[in-house]
Amino acid sequence: MLSNRIYGWLCFVFVFALFSCSQQDKMEIENSASAFDIKQGEASVMQSNQHLIRTFKAADSTEAAQSFTMNARIMVANHAPIEGRKDIAAYFSNMMKSGVTDLKLTTGKISGDSSILVEEGSYQLLNNKGNVSDKGQYIALWQRESGNWKIYRDMWTSSIPQSAIKISDSSLPKQ
Repeated sequence: MLSNRIYGWLCFVFVFALFSCSQQDKMEIENSASAFDIKQGEASVMQSNQHLIRTFKAADSTEAAQSFTMNARIMVANHAPIEGRKDIAAYFSNMMKSGVTDLKLTTGKISGDSSILVEEGSYQLLNNKGNVSDKGQYIALWQRESGNWKIYRDMWTSSIPQSAIKISDSSLPKQ
């Protein structure tokens, strides 16, 4: 009988400890999530987007690629994924050489948490005459790198049936 009581108490203590740890973990997760300020994340994304737009106007593809993480990937229709800052810079350089002189981004929504942000919006690519060369929608995933929010994945699709912009990919590695 005594061994049944001891066994019962040990089971009770084990179950209590198990649920106590789970509750503590849950509280830590909730505290971490509530500590994240989405408005601060939104402001950081908006500031980074303004920097990207300025680099396009300055035709600085290398600086434009700094808006992306080291292992970033761009996925564009009818093109193999473009991976890493070096290849992203080459892609942007080719885009600029093809006549794109300005980029307009309109953020529609930003959501996420302290580990990743999701940005949905629309874009316009303009040529040196100020005419729209391409326009459409995009989704960008943002992650922190060295304390700054940077684009980790970027995917866009044109609203124009066949994009009017032709970008050479001859300097990019073959997939």
